Amino acid sequence: MADHLQPYHDALSDDAIANAYDQLLKLLGSYRLRATFAFVMAFTLSADERRQFDSILKPRKGHADPWLEPYWAAMESRRSEGWHSPTAFDLVRKSEGQEIACHSFCHRPLGPMTPPAEAAAELGAADQAAKLKRVNLSTFVFPRNEVGSLAALKEYRYLGYRERLRRPSGMIGKALSLAAELNTRPRPQAEDRGDTTLIPIPAGYFFNWRFGARRRIPKDMTLARWSNLLRTTARDGGVAHLWMHPHNLITAPDTSDVLEKVLSEVAEMQQRGELRVETQEDYCRRLGTG
Repeated sequence: MADHLQPYHDALSDDAIANAYDQLLKLLGSYRLRATFAFVMAFTLSADERRQFDSILKPRKGHADPWLEPYWAAMESRRSEGWHSPTAFDLVRKSEGQEIACHSFCHRPLGPMTPPAEAAAELGAADQAAKLKRVNLSTFVFPRNEVGSLAALKEYRYLGYRERLRRPSGMIGKALSLAAELNTRPRPQAEDRGDTTLIPIPAGYFFNWRFGARRRIPKDMTLARWSNLLRTTARDGGVAHLWMHPHNLITAPDTSDVLEKVLSEVAEMQQRGELRVETQEDYCRRLGTG
């Protein structure tokens, strides 16, 4: 959100972010569920590690970069809270069974109009950060859900990527997203092997963030929406892909109450053999070798 920061971002302190990841990991662990955590790789870097990326993360004279200028301004004024959280990354890395995926290096959009050199630089920096952190990045989530630069993903040997959301951008897209929360009978999404060298992962459904206008969505409606989706998936097949942002638990704490009830149902269905819970990497490896 670097290019349009909002007042609520002030709540995203280093401690609050680490606590949100810890809360989410404990919730997943209590139900023995695995998930994918797609990290903006610059977010994972400690102060010492960031020195290896000065050519990107430090301002340069005569070089304008509208995407990073708010970050530069914050760091220069010593308002560094929330921009980097190696602690959150380490919590996930130490948690058994969770996948660490890539959400780019500094969340720069990589849509169809992105110049190849810019995409290569962003993915190259993410790859360098992954090697520094000693993790292997197998799947990708595009910033702003702007899917593009697929040739570059193949060059860096990604197995797959989350598909784009099928809705307009801007205020119309936000309104449609909110309206979708009123649909208590969403359909599972189909599996698609693509060309088997780069698997498109179904875009999935955002788990309602109980903030702003979204807070008006009754909790029971969200529960019904996910319960129906899970049961339909178990009956008819397909994919029920739940995704969210960990920081949603900071700005809307009661989101976790609803999430826990849904994850409890997922765990029960998995135990009965009605659903298979997969990370993005699991999904891509299963379809890529099928």
